[in-house]
Amino acid sequence: MQLVKITCELKYTAKTKLLSGYEGIYKDLLKKEPEQPERWVVPGLRLEDKEKKQIWLIDPVRGIIDIEQPPNVGFCKDSIMQFFKSVNERVGIPAIGRYGLRSTWLKEHKGSFQELLDKCKSSIFGESKLVEKVGDVGAVFDYFIDTGKKLSVTVGPMELAQLKSQFLVFEPQSFPNIFLYIAVDMGDTTTNQFSPKYLNDFLQTAIQEGERLSNEIVSQIGV
Repeated sequence: MQLVKITCELKYTAKTKLLSGYEGIYKDLLKKEPEQPERWVVPGLRLEDKEKKQIWLIDPVRGIIDIEQPPNVGFCKDSIMQFFKSVNERVGIPAIGRYGLRSTWLKEHKGSFQELLDKCKSSIFGESKLVEKVGDVGAVFDYFIDTGKKLSVTVGPMELAQLKSQFLVFEPQSFPNIFLYIAVDMGDTTTNQFSPKYLNDFLQTAIQEGERLSNEIVSQIGV
């Protein structure tokens, strides 16, 4: 399995103080509380590091880090922890609405795209006439692990050109041309407190579960 991308998002239930100055000016000039400020305030700060293949987004209601083509899982965890540590120290992370992590994996297929497509059709949909003649397929499976915890898995055959145009920002290196694409999204809404320890434990669980499910899917489809 090849880890392609990790996206970690913390959604907040309250706004950070990132743009509190703008709201203060609004109240000074109009003498009232802002109405639907998300419609007129600047979306936030977007930073990009081409060398590390990382993108950071900081806005009043969420923080997101994208890591493409990471060297290993430990690098992902360290980068995510460092990012949210900085956000918390600089602007403060309010109550959390959702901890989320999406891991994207691929498994090379040595044969043709049509052969991989046929494998996915038969393994996922069986003898369904609905997919008999379609030129591409994708499936989404949702799993409820526990109260407040959910897994969503997206799987399907893919070619490198589609991955580059739809999912990647940075130019990929050493990628196969045809592969099984698997994305595992884990969400956790069981706590509204931000805690570095809780985030670290969540990352460990989400990445491990992503790799486990990806290997299980690859085995069942027979790639």
